[in-house]
Amino acid sequence: MLARCYSYSALLAASLICSNHTSFARQDTSVTNVAATAVSDKDNGLEQITEGRVTGTISFLASDELAGRGTGTNEFNIAAAYVAARFRGAGLVGGAADGGYYHETLKRSIRTPNVLATLESADSSPLEQFGLLSGGEQDVNYSGELTVFDFASEIPESGLQGIVGTVYSGDARGPRLASQITRMVNKVQAAGAKGLLLAVSADSELIALAKQWQEKSRPEPTQSKIAIPILLVSEKTLTNRNIKLKAPSTIVSESPMRNVIGIIPGSDPVLSKEAILFSAHLDHLGARVGPGDTIFNGADDDASGVTAVVTLADAFGASKKPKRTLMFMAFWGEESGLLGSKQFAATPTWPLDKIIANVNIEMIGRPEAGARNKIWMTGWNESNLGKLMNEASSAKGIDIFEHPKFSAQLYRASDNYSFVEKGVIAHSFSAGSLHADYHQPDDEWDRLEIPHMTRVIEGLFYGSQPLADGLVTPIKQK
Repeated sequence: MLARCYSYSALLAASLICSNHTSFARQDTSVTNVAATAVSDKDNGLEQITEGRVTGTISFLASDELAGRGTGTNEFNIAAAYVAARFRGAGLVGGAADGGYYHETLKRSIRTPNVLATLESADSSPLEQFGLLSGGEQDVNYSGELTVFDFASEIPESGLQGIVGTVYSGDARGPRLASQITRMVNKVQAAGAKGLLLAVSADSELIALAKQWQEKSRPEPTQSKIAIPILLVSEKTLTNRNIKLKAPSTIVSESPMRNVIGIIPGSDPVLSKEAILFSAHLDHLGARVGPGDTIFNGADDDASGVTAVVTLADAFGASKKPKRTLMFMAFWGEESGLLGSKQFAATPTWPLDKIIANVNIEMIGRPEAGARNKIWMTGWNESNLGKLMNEASSAKGIDIFEHPKFSAQLYRASDNYSFVEKGVIAHSFSAGSLHADYHQPDDEWDRLEIPHMTRVIEGLFYGSQPLADGLVTPIKQK
């Protein structure tokens, strides 16, 4: 939770800051006429894709009650149970190894001890403190010198010994606050420190964050682990050059992390052994501490993608059975470095060499200028999947195209890439753009363009029909 790898949405935001595209040219999609002629409404499937159903789904997934769906939180588990229930209701069977809907991974979780550390001066007088922000890997029992350094200056690369202290002078908030603290502490511990006294004001957001981390477990970061205790103190405490500190270690436990997976078995004896995988990430940034709106609802990123996945499950579930097997998944931990998709790719419940395509869906709720009711695919030149799907979807008026800038740039930035690394043809499909609410509490569902989302889901439904029916098979182009 403290440190996040760059995800698809993070790179999208950074890239689109420099973008000023206003229109998109149609791509050359002369692949085959088979896809276009095979498009149909698939019995009652299209009836499942309505603005009302889309609104009902995303307004729940992005509601305040789900508190931003932070990985490892109870609210994320509620969201996962909801997706599983939707899969069950659409007639999908569980795709986990035990036949259930959860592909589970036991992952270490951490919680800051909620007992006070003991901090005293050399003469055993108590020193003012605000509690532990984080424990270390081991209990600390220290008596000796306190080394004070300037946070605003360059943090020493070596030479720090024992317990060190500094006045926190950062201005980050929300998720950036945790990331900033992590980077600082990593440098301090790499320089040799055994503990950190972090001086803050009495109304600091870090004090509220410390209480939150004492109350709730969070996934242990796979990188940038904090191995030393961090104690929040007042600035006057740092005037003591000799101290005594007793601090308990971080509480470690194992918690199940859940990908949600449902399957529509194929009807053809041969083609049913092959699968199309539709996916999106269910997690977002959770909630922050502090005043005002504290919930990162993640409506566009990526409740919109999950809405597409469950709606496509409804549509295909109400249709004549496809010849190929269809898989539908919602991943945990994308915002932390594609963790859920990587775990499934490492321990798949379906042979990866029999997944002929992964259609991963990211941020489809707020169209870029000139691209309303259109879809762009990452890694356009890596395979002919986009051209095949566009031939089918464009017959119904919904283009799937190569973004002039981001198709290549963002190919490696989302859950699809966990499958690419295993040799699977896998791409992300987006129909959105950067907006001021990206990774902010204002990414609310009522700011999305529901008609646009609905048409995009229809386009994905039409575009994937020839794949599902075994009429076309994508191939790599590089």
